[in-house]
Amino acid sequence: MTKTEGKVNLTTNQRFAIARGREQGRTLRQLAEQFKVDRSTFGKFLKRWRAQNGQPGKRRHSRAPVTNHQTDRNIVSASRSNPRLSAPEVLDQVSPRGSPVASVRTIRRRLNDAGMFGRRPVKKPYISDRNRAARGAWARAHLNWTQSQWERVLWSDESKFILFGLDGISYAKRPVGTRFNSKYQTPTVKHDGGNVMV
Repeated sequence: MTKTEGKVNLTTNQRFAIARGREQGRTLRQLAEQFKVDRSTFGKFLKRWRAQNGQPGKRRHSRAPVTNHQTDRNIVSASRSNPRLSAPEVLDQVSPRGSPVASVRTIRRRLNDAGMFGRRPVKKPYISDRNRAARGAWARAHLNWTQSQWERVLWSDESKFILFGLDGISYAKRPVGTRFNSKYQTPTVKHDGGNVMV
């Protein structure tokens, strides 16, 4: 017996056992305790069981997909070649002119099925190709350095000190109607008060 999204799926053997128990006079509460299922679930199941004359219900078949395997591959390929394309733009790329192969929702589902979800890109300092090559050359030149050689290197970093106020967004929990109370305000000065890099 499995439970998914609040719906209990009973096996065929469990369904026959429940029906037999009900015919023998067992109450819904007793059956619910035995199978660890809500009584309301049993009521719905027994109603369907009687309507089907004691036969297991046939599995419903889902609708055939509107896209084929090749179209799905083209959708994923278009998104991988340019990750910044939106779903409507991907649809334009994989569709013949004037005849879309699917809806925008279908495109999103195919991309999600392939593990390609929309995410906010991480922000990092820009590194030019020249600087990238220089960094790679420096790393290769120092690849075989010993620990004693690294111990002679002085490592430094820089820190930013705000002279007034706070850096970034701050929050205050306040009751309704107290927005302009000085207790909940953040004071500011011209030019943000400045900062010092050390």
